[in-house]
Amino acid sequence: MRKVTFVAMLFLALLAFTALMVTAQEAAKETGKKEAPAHQYVGPEKCKMCHKAQFTAWEKTPHAKAWEALKADEQKKAECSGCHETGKLEDGTMITSVTCEACHGPGSDYKSPKIMSRSKFKADPEAALKAAKEAGLIIPTADDCMRCHKKEGNPNFKPFDFEKMKGMVHPVAADK
Repeated sequence: MRKVTFVAMLFLALLAFTALMVTAQEAAKETGKKEAPAHQYVGPEKCKMCHKAQFTAWEKTPHAKAWEALKADEQKKAECSGCHETGKLEDGTMITSVTCEACHGPGSDYKSPKIMSRSKFKADPEAALKAAKEAGLIIPTADDCMRCHKKEGNPNFKPFDFEKMKGMVHPVAADK
């Protein structure tokens, strides 16, 4: 009787082990799926190549000088640098201050002339904008701005009115 019990227990253990292995393999297949690569930051100089008027106007704003506005000890604080830095270039260089991509998203994919084409935007603005957004372009909203322009955790808070400010950072494309 002991032999039968032992064989039955061994069989059940083998069955459980097989089920566990199949489940683990299925999970590995799921995690092995490639995710779409994250958009990379390219820096304001790349944006400037096509958006000279916007870049020139932006250079005169507090956004362009946001990093320099911080004291040395504030530059080391995550709660400050999170809003006063844009992100890192692919080589690891930090983009300081609030540049184009802080508001419009990392531009590695949407900066392509195949996406950001004046002729495409003139021919079919809705389709061109949709393609740019699918490639990572963000058209900033009040909520996007309020991630940083908020009272909580901001010792230098100044009231922020999105509607009043939205055309003041740079000329809006439709205004050209």
